[in-house]
Amino acid sequence: MTQITPLISVLVTVYNRAEYLADAISSILESTFNDYEIVVCDDASTDDSFAIASQISKLDSRIRLHRNLVNLGQFTNRNYAASMARGSWIKFLDSDDMIYPYGLEAMYRFVCSDPGAALAVSSPHTQQLMPYPFSLTPEETYRLEFLGRGCLSAGPSASIIRRDAFETVGGYRDVGVISDIDLWYRMAARWNTVFMPPALVWWRQHEGQAFRDSAAELDYLRGEGRIRVDALMDAACPLSRDDQMRALTRFRQNHARRLWRIAVKKGKPLTAYHEGKQTQLRVADWFAGLCGYR
Repeated sequence: MTQITPLISVLVTVYNRAEYLADAISSILESTFNDYEIVVCDDASTDDSFAIASQISKLDSRIRLHRNLVNLGQFTNRNYAASMARGSWIKFLDSDDMIYPYGLEAMYRFVCSDPGAALAVSSPHTQQLMPYPFSLTPEETYRLEFLGRGCLSAGPSASIIRRDAFETVGGYRDVGVISDIDLWYRMAARWNTVFMPPALVWWRQHEGQAFRDSAAELDYLRGEGRIRVDALMDAACPLSRDDQMRALTRFRQNHARRLWRIAVKKGKPLTAYHEGKQTQLRVADWFAGLCGYR
């Protein structure tokens, strides 16, 4: 029998999400778009997540299941799920999120509006640049991200990715909670990016999420600094040398401002000082962090 290749592979990576997993998978099955498969990759959960996925998979032949024998970690598991994808496009949906019935169809239509795009992201906020969807070149995307108001803060659930491009850049690098943004930077430097409107997915917030404590906030800040500098100094960076230097100056100023917040508002001056030392902030950067953007 000839195996039909789906257009989109929806990848649901799971670790101990028994409470929410059925909602996530059911939301995909309610999509107005039908040319997809669902790959559920359980990362050795210790709760009933895999049993729940197994039960739901009996309802639709498009659902494929895999269970890791050992825990791989969030982003290694995402890469493993992507390696099982058969579609030309991959769409991650976190196992505690939901996609609206129109979301998958809209994402596909939006990303196809630019044949040169390899990535489309749905912003959590509206913006005033131009009507959605709109596409930016690598240079335009980097200028908006590093010299403007930013544009690449979307999580995995709010994106759709061309699979061959994902494979070309090597998928996710495990650099902590900021690994998704790191992937966007590496893709946006090489291909056009389509920006989609908000409200295509529902992002669930709950106490079990990894970033909802002060330690995770610090990890995020530390990781963000590292990947932003890496992206700007990478040979693939599409910005001119002058814009690279302006972006680095802007980053150091903003980084110092956020460390001042940790020092003053959270009462952790030593933590802020050591973080500034790790990122090689200069005295001028600390003073600039007290001022508005130059």
